[in-house]
Amino acid sequence: MVEVKIKIPEDIKDIIDETSETIYVEALKEVARKRMSYTQKRLRDLKKKIALYEARYSKSYEKFFKTVPDTLNGHDDWIEWSYIIKVANELSTKIEKLKLLIGK
Repeated sequence: MVEVKIKIPEDIKDIIDETSETIYVEALKEVARKRMSYTQKRLRDLKKKIALYEARYSKSYEKFFKTVPDTLNGHDDWIEWSYIIKVANELSTKIEKLKLLIGK
């Protein structure tokens, strides 16, 4: 577990002291839901880009990176495709963590 500390104005302190921990949990879940929606959209967009590369080269990334064409475009596509795969994997991991936080 990680402890999170926040600073708040003095006049808000009394209001917060009266609220239960449940409100913080619900607020965190709401933030996670919004982040989930945004992250899923980004992942969908990246998957579309991956599909375009797969269509262009008629092969998966795993096969492509073993036989990158020895051209400037081939290397540029390899670099960009590699980055897209990396970010897509990171987003997938993030989505799984958000699901745990939300309780899905």
